[in-house]
Amino acid sequence: MKISKYVVVFEREADGRIIASVPGVPGCHVYGRSRRSALKRVRKALEFFVQELAGIGQPLPRQEHPATVQIRIGV
Repeated sequence: MKISKYVVVFEREADGRIIASVPGVPGCHVYGRSRRSALKRVRKALEFFVQELAGIGQPLPRQEHPATVQIRIGV
């Protein structure tokens, strides 16, 4: 079994829901009430997507691993 790694980005909506999206897989984004539930849902979505591609003999999307940094800005 080949293990693939994907970057997941979490964002909070104004209503408090969390969006989990996978930049390397266009259209792969889910909502959750918490970060934990969004992570569970995006994992299931990715697993389904990868299994479907494998089932039809298509290559998996390549995921680039961007560097991320946190910066602090005083206001």
